Amino acid sequence: MNGPLYRLAGGRNDAGMTLIELMVAITIALVMSLAIFSTLATSEGRKRTLTASNDVGQVGTFAAYQLDKLLRSAGSGFSQSAAYTYGCQLQAKRTSPGVILPFQGTMSAPFAAMNLALAGSYRLAPLVIYKDATTPAVSGKKSDALIVMSGAAGFGEVPTLFTTAATATQLNLTNTVAFQPNDLVLLADTAGATGPAPCMIQQVGPTFGGSGNATTPVTALPLAGTYTANPIGSVNVTGYSSVAMAMSLGSSSTANPPAFSLIGVGDDNNLMLYDLLQLGTYNAPQPLAEAVFELHALYGVDGNGDGAVDVWIDPGTAGYTAATLESGAAASVATLQKIKAVRIGLILRTSLPEKSPASGKPPATTGPLTLFSDLGSTLTYSRALSTTEQNFRYRTVELTVPLRNALLLN
Repeated sequence: MNGPLYRLAGGRNDAGMTLIELMVAITIALVMSLAIFSTLATSEGRKRTLTASNDVGQVGTFAAYQLDKLLRSAGSGFSQSAAYTYGCQLQAKRTSPGVILPFQGTMSAPFAAMNLALAGSYRLAPLVIYKDATTPAVSGKKSDALIVMSGAAGFGEVPTLFTTAATATQLNLTNTVAFQPNDLVLLADTAGATGPAPCMIQQVGPTFGGSGNATTPVTALPLAGTYTANPIGSVNVTGYSSVAMAMSLGSSSTANPPAFSLIGVGDDNNLMLYDLLQLGTYNAPQPLAEAVFELHALYGVDGNGDGAVDVWIDPGTAGYTAATLESGAAASVATLQKIKAVRIGLILRTSLPEKSPASGKPPATTGPLTLFSDLGSTLTYSRALSTTEQNFRYRTVELTVPLRNALLLN
């Protein structure tokens, strides 16, 4: 009898976990789960921060590339005739919607206030900086805008002179080597007595057969197409004198178009481009780069006529404001010829904020953010950040772009 009783008593040693042991196991599992989730959350936060910072860095590089490409060619096609073309009021008309320069009506954001201040009138110049032209909603601070103009013909840099006055449908030139069918043509007159005469954009007819050869050159350039219109306001092709000139600006198609553009920061942190010639959709600014918080710019000026940049000048300085440079006055034309480079400063910002910092933890960016700090206190731009703005990450990008066509004037 002792044997079976002993086995029964010993079998009780194989019973399950007690309640206390179960609670201890659950507690350990919960602690481990919290630790794992905390590690994953920290890792994901760091990953998001690193990804966002890298994205902003790539956007900054792309924005700098886009601006460099537009600005380096500024003045192409008309800088060789700077004495007669710089400062001339642009006249242009499309079959639809009609007159586009001077601009009619209200321009779309973010350039509406700037266009209103200029009364829709734009004068020919490689580059004009309009200081504090836009106020992006995200930043809430003033940002500069650029007026950039450039032809794209490539081989039409030297103007072609008239031989006799033009008719409504034909230019009479010394030669037509620089022109191709459907090219946009800039007309300027050297006979302006009190400053540059208005300049007009016309279009080469699609059936133009070419420039001929050395034995029998073609000197008649037919005008026809979307951009051929007479008159535009009070300006007519037949009103140009026999000492006027014609310059090819490039194709009116999307293959090799000229770039007459406004560039500025929009409300949604996009760097926007507006095509003054309306080669695309009418009155519709297009995004050029994202994540751009602010844009600021300075002029590089040749003060002593040696062809090199001697001084950097803020575009709010007397004589260099957009209103002055867009006035067409003789002094403004001379000033435009002294501008040899531009320095651009961009402030970029991540699209999403970091998580609100815990008590005692520093914010993502304390600021202030600075541009042009190497040029002295008078030209340095400093941007303080509010408490909310400090939860985002920022990057500044600066680039200096020589205006190569302007450099050739010396």
